[in-house]
Amino acid sequence: KLEKMSDQGERRPRFHRYASSDNALYSVETSSASSESDLDENSESDGSGEFDKSLPATHRYLGRLDNVGGYTILDEGQVIPGMLAIHTNTLVFPGFTLPLVLRDYETDQLLEDIKKGYMFALICTDKVKTRLYEYGVIMEVYETSARRGVINLKAKGRQRCEILPDTMTRNPWARMQKLTVKILGEPNIKSPISNTQLQTLKARRTNFGSDYQTLMRNYKHRRYHLSQFPYASWVYDRNELSYLVDLITRSLAKFYTKEHLPQDPTSLSYWFVQNYQLTHEERLDILKCPSVLERLRLELRYLKMKRSLICGRCSIEIANQSDVFAMSREGVQSNYCNPGGQVYETITVSEAQNYITSGEPSKQFTWFPGYAWTIIQCKCCASHLGWLFTSNNHHPPRFFGLAHSCLDIKKMEVSDDNESCATEGDEFKQMQVS
Repeated sequence: KLEKMSDQGERRPRFHRYASSDNALYSVETSSASSESDLDENSESDGSGEFDKSLPATHRYLGRLDNVGGYTILDEGQVIPGMLAIHTNTLVFPGFTLPLVLRDYETDQLLEDIKKGYMFALICTDKVKTRLYEYGVIMEVYETSARRGVINLKAKGRQRCEILPDTMTRNPWARMQKLTVKILGEPNIKSPISNTQLQTLKARRTNFGSDYQTLMRNYKHRRYHLSQFPYASWVYDRNELSYLVDLITRSLAKFYTKEHLPQDPTSLSYWFVQNYQLTHEERLDILKCPSVLERLRLELRYLKMKRSLICGRCSIEIANQSDVFAMSREGVQSNYCNPGGQVYETITVSEAQNYITSGEPSKQFTWFPGYAWTIIQCKCCASHLGWLFTSNNHHPPRFFGLAHSCLDIKKMEVSDDNESCATEGDEFKQMQVS
């Protein structure tokens, strides 16, 4: 073995290729020893072969991080001048995680601001991508580490915020800047008939409920109660949060398992926009909605459109909506960061088409422990699409991670005859029959 090594000479360093922000490829030099250790470290097998979907949410590829933050909720209407704002090509909504890798030319400013409160505003461009969008999300750093001029951190979305007009003219492409933001709250939405029933009757048989089962259990008496008002009963039903939650979860059950769908109205409204295949414009419209009721009603309208994933450059079809599935406990669409600091919102699909692979499989900095990734490109225009993940030890043995920023969403209106999701009219009829 020693003679063989001496004949070959010193092993040369390996180079692994990653996709950069402009869809080009760049190389990261790693030694053979470190690469092999990373392979062993990231190879996770529980013997059964079933992949542990809690692993991607931990972002172990960032290394060991120190716990630095708690859970901070700012006062509604509070104005914060000079708050650190970070621009990425992705959107993160309250309750979801953003991983970041920041290089040495960015660390001095970030370290100073993190020490002040571990919070920053996540911002993005508007619909035409010429200036900053007027709304963003307050992020709280809860784990971080700084070594050799690089900061790795994880932040959690906490609250929506509004960027005040005096700072809206700033450069929309600057990675970091100071902005004045106003904290937006979540108004408490009550049933439209919550104050129309006597307290003594509410205790015995309420005509509304926080969950759909309670609403349907007393729906016969609810109709009698609503007969005294000028509008049809379904008008009031459409403004019940529990009704909208049930309608959306039953419609989403075609694409996602119910265990991934939250039942809390606010959590569901943010889960939907974080995981459903929406265009950038649609997501901005949802971010702008001032209440959970308006978000759910808008999301219900978006559910009535069939969607497919197409190449962002040449518009050739890459995947169908039926191919989307979850490889993470956070859902089917999560944010991951590569060594260059580029954040990718990645959609996991079981099958893809019209692609070619580029380079050799590698487990270096893998987002899914135990899986090797290979860059995939569009076979027509050669633009970057995402990655093919493969494993000999886990189930599924392969899947695709498509970069949301490299795709477009093709929308098709669903016809009345072949509508795939439950419609409001059908639900009203079902209520009246019951």
